[in-house]
Amino acid sequence: MSAAYFSVRLTAEHFLSLRTSKDDKIANAVYRSLREVVGEERAKQVRLEFLNLFNLRKYADHRGVLFTEEEARDIVRTAEELMNFIIDNLGRTDQ
Repeated sequence: MSAAYFSVRLTAEHFLSLRTSKDDKIANAVYRSLREVVGEERAKQVRLEFLNLFNLRKYADHRGVLFTEEEARDIVRTAEELMNFIIDNLGRTDQ
């Protein structure tokens, strides 16, 4: 879970000039940046998915929660989709 979450977080940090390492502030910065590109609703959805990945990482790392293989695959898939979405929408040089 950590690798899935941190792949998204590091992607966001790469494309945004951030002076924080707080996860909620990173999620808010992603939201603000994406809102300009993809609109309010989609940006909110990405923010919530980012925060959900953060919470899942906390459960796995700090509470010893075990996920089924199917749950883990879904989480990794979500992380990959978020990472690619951020790259596609914040990584463009024509903005």
